[in-house]
Amino acid sequence: QYDDVWKNDSVDAHFKADIPQKMLELFEQENVQTVLDLGSGNGTIAVDLAKQGKTVHALEISNEGIEKTKAQAQEAQVSVHILEQDMYQVLPFEDKSLDAVIAFQSLNHNILPKIEKLFAEITRILKHGGLFIVKAANFNSFDLKNLGDGLYEDSHGGIFCTLRFSDKQTYVPQDGPEKGLTHYAFLPEQLTEKIEALGYTQIYAEILQWHILAMFKMN
Repeated sequence: QYDDVWKNDSVDAHFKADIPQKMLELFEQENVQTVLDLGSGNGTIAVDLAKQGKTVHALEISNEGIEKTKAQAQEAQVSVHILEQDMYQVLPFEDKSLDAVIAFQSLNHNILPKIEKLFAEITRILKHGGLFIVKAANFNSFDLKNLGDGLYEDSHGGIFCTLRFSDKQTYVPQDGPEKGLTHYAFLPEQLTEKIEALGYTQIYAEILQWHILAMFKMN
């Protein structure tokens, strides 16, 4: 189903976003060389980092996303190590082997227990002092209209979507490009608490229009 997501031109355009300047500053400050982009989608961020001389691993489950990543890398004449895999499986890296892991609007596509297991797996593969950068859905940004029977209508930027909630923060879109895909939206303080509990210190946080951008350093 993720292939259908990345065939959608509106989704593709949405993810062609600039890399946060603060992240680039941190990468420079911490001498980051090896980066894993979890749920790399169309490869925009992975390719941009490769253009800056980073060794980039792009992990993506969608064949459509992988093909777009290959095309972007070829056009930019850079190398990106592409891994076709579900991010919620064991990650194919040695313990303490990466300088940074980034996850932009990707890791919240599951139920909370699986996301928590992913947090632990990221912790396993990051070096001491490594960086974990995450951009996740912010539950506080939702403007929900109760339709009854567990259904809610939400509007983000004038785009309306019907959501079915199974608990307070777990939902499945009933229409749109991500129809049928499980999502989890974090509260900002909850995201911080869960990651810091694994031995990180939050060094930057920003509440965006619909997302939380948070940066953590392993102690």
